[in-house]
Amino acid sequence: MSQILIGIGWVLFTVLLYQLSKKIYKLFPTPFTIPMLVATGLMAFLFIVLDIPYQNYMESGGGWIAKLLGPGVVAFAIPLYKQRHVLQKYVVPIAGGVIVGTTVAIASDMAIATLMGTDKSLILSSLPKSVTMPVAMSVSEQVGGVPSLTAAFVVIAGITGTITGPILLKWSRVTNSVGKGIGFGCASHIMGVMRAMKNNEHEGVIGSVTMTLTAILTCVLGPLFAMMFM
Repeated sequence: MSQILIGIGWVLFTVLLYQLSKKIYKLFPTPFTIPMLVATGLMAFLFIVLDIPYQNYMESGGGWIAKLLGPGVVAFAIPLYKQRHVLQKYVVPIAGGVIVGTTVAIASDMAIATLMGTDKSLILSSLPKSVTMPVAMSVSEQVGGVPSLTAAFVVIAGITGTITGPILLKWSRVTNSVGKGIGFGCASHIMGVMRAMKNNEHEGVIGSVTMTLTAILTCVLGPLFAMMFM
């Protein structure tokens, strides 16, 4: 009974911490104050200060939350259905961008890391870094990576894409909102979509659809690449 209460306490604490992080982002909207990054940082800080083993957290409430990753992936069908009109209108550029972007992201990541002699677990953990957190952690666990490391890679990919994305798009002379939205959604998941939305709503919607399709394709290509090349 006490273990159940501890688990419930951890779940409530995690949710409250995330809500606090969302309020911080509303007050200071920057790539470095996104809720996922702030919540993760605060949680890690508390674990270190209070000397709480991460394993203890995962064996109780944290483990319960992790089990929701699967349903979270399936739930991506909902926003995709709601935005089906966007997908139908721009099916060719979006599909092309998602297929090429996802394939290149996974293949180049594995190739560079392998050439550098990176540990296998690190390679597999970074493989799904370009998709949103629930999907990335689920794919990481499936291919033999370390989900907690994957979470860090996802945050890094999101921040770097959000910061360098506008510079690279300007340098590449990409001015079309569809192209920009595809780039942000494919490379930097929800952080990229938020950045695209700041430009204009149309670009953000394109990015959102792209992000969803990229997540779905990564669920297929991630394990496939892992089996073929690892």
